[in-house]
Amino acid sequence: MADYKDILSGTLGKLAGKVRDAADSAGVLDVYAQGANRAKAFGQFTKLTLELNSEHEELKRIYTEIGKLYFEQAKDAPEGVFVPLFEQANRITGRIQEKRARIDELKENYGVSEKNDIDVEIGDFDDVVSATEADGMTVEVRTKE
Repeated sequence: MADYKDILSGTLGKLAGKVRDAADSAGVLDVYAQGANRAKAFGQFTKLTLELNSEHEELKRIYTEIGKLYFEQAKDAPEGVFVPLFEQANRITGRIQEKRARIDELKENYGVSEKNDIDVEIGDFDDVVSATEADGMTVEVRTKE
């Protein structure tokens, strides 16, 4: 009668050899190389996309700064296509000033100051824990019947 250990180890040995042969074959290595190259490409794609977004944000910041400087320089005499934009900016600035004035008025009327106007008193830690434990003990537990 054949020894099952010999049969099992022989079968496992053959299987391991076939796995080694498959791993050594060009097909598996090509698939691995393609996957690795694709992963690298996606990594570069992601990195470049983040860098591109950063560049766009920097450009928007610069455009905004140019716009602010031009507005300050030409706000008294806008020309051409800038006239309606300057009018719009002036209307919005006026609304902002009205709202700030209303906020200041409310603060003055109700005695609100810039500093924190609410004092919070925190009790002793042990008192808080004891009170919480006591509250927990009075909670009624309901079960489904």
